[in-house]
Amino acid sequence: MSDPERDHVVAVADELFYTHGVRAVTMRHVRDAAGVPLKRLYQMFPSKDTLLADCLARRDLTARAAVGQRIDAIEDPVARALGPFDFLDDWFRQPGFRGCVFAGAFGEAGAASPIVVTAVQAHKQAMRELLTELAAKTGIRDADVVGAQLAVLFDGAMAVATFTGDTDAALHARRAAQAVLDTATWHNPDHHGTR
Repeated sequence: MSDPERDHVVAVADELFYTHGVRAVTMRHVRDAAGVPLKRLYQMFPSKDTLLADCLARRDLTARAAVGQRIDAIEDPVARALGPFDFLDDWFRQPGFRGCVFAGAFGEAGAASPIVVTAVQAHKQAMRELLTELAAKTGIRDADVVGAQLAVLFDGAMAVATFTGDTDAALHARRAAQAVLDTATWHNPDHHGTR
């Protein structure tokens, strides 16, 4: 069951973390922006890391829903498998793009915060599973291997866009993903037809 007050705090904190970075945002900043007494804030979230982990879980759901919405209308299995890269391309070109929240949280909180590491890893695993599922639907063999390769390209594009500001990173990753899919199809003797 959803708790509106908790959801409000997570939404406010998420925006603060994304805009200013994890280290720069204190629980007092969250209190002021959310309009929640500090004592109540700590009752809901015993630490900033706990709050950050909830923000990351929210971002995970939002990101996967957005990718899903992007690929839902695509019928061709290969185009669907490449759809997440098209999603990235759109996202990188948005004026408010500030990079990958998960990379930022991991970089700022790091291994010192197991709860944050777990949240980041859960998101990365969920995205890898989605890409593997999309690869499998193209009819190729070794979808696990191809899914892992697509996940590396997906995360690599985010890292390049985040750290260098290269808005073409998703396009480069998409071309590489197409080559991975083409190679996997070419090496699959059970797959007939051309692409």
